[in-house]
Amino acid sequence: MTTDTTYQYLPGKTLVPVDAPETILRVADSWLVNDGQTRALHLHRQRFLSGALSLTNLHERDIVPFWNAAMTRIPATGLWFPRIELAGSARNPVFQFRIRKAPALQRTIRLHDAPIADFRKIPRHKGPDLAQCIAIRRDILSTGAEEALITTRQGFILEGLTTTILWWENGTLCRVPPSCRLLPGITCQLILRIAEQHGIPVACRMRKPHELNHLEVWAVNALHGIRRIIDWEHAPFHPEAHSDIAYWREALENFREPVTGA
Repeated sequence: MTTDTTYQYLPGKTLVPVDAPETILRVADSWLVNDGQTRALHLHRQRFLSGALSLTNLHERDIVPFWNAAMTRIPATGLWFPRIELAGSARNPVFQFRIRKAPALQRTIRLHDAPIADFRKIPRHKGPDLAQCIAIRRDILSTGAEEALITTRQGFILEGLTTTILWWENGTLCRVPPSCRLLPGITCQLILRIAEQHGIPVACRMRKPHELNHLEVWAVNALHGIRRIIDWEHAPFHPEAHSDIAYWREALENFREPVTGA
């Protein structure tokens, strides 16, 4: 396979390539596949099933055969960024699976200096607000930034448009409290497991952007893993940053597992 392909699922049949995919997303999930392996694929499966069951009238028996069929379409070699989708209307749901080449992977990221007040309708599930997040991200690329912060109305950081935000305060790994309007990020969960395994303190804190000044800040997601935020007025790059980011990236790779069907 050399080009991106979108498939739609015909229940009881198979995945069929389509030229005009459904664009209204209800639930979606995506992950990086490297030579037939991905980090914690079972957690992505769990998150997709949870979203589909919560936001639709479907049953697990309606979704699992689609998931299993989709996994068989992932190439066994190469670098890919597939996305599994439940799209369409409540009355006419459409199962879709997009096989996409992964973009160039980055180790750093630039944040837009103007935070965005939370506009999302269903932030705890990936899908309903994804198209708007991607559109905003596309708009800020012209400014030289690659990501923007979503904040509460009071200006406290929630997360990025497509990333979870983590930062370090005096040797403590900090995150936004999970009780906030957040997407349960898979990569964030894995990083927290690593911290727990090695006795690294973790704290939940509410911070405004200016309070991250001179701190090391990470933007994490399933595609790029951990990216250090640079060239942002509230997180200047420090070559002598205290956290061993290479260690954390290597530890993340320990969660790789084969993709069934690859």
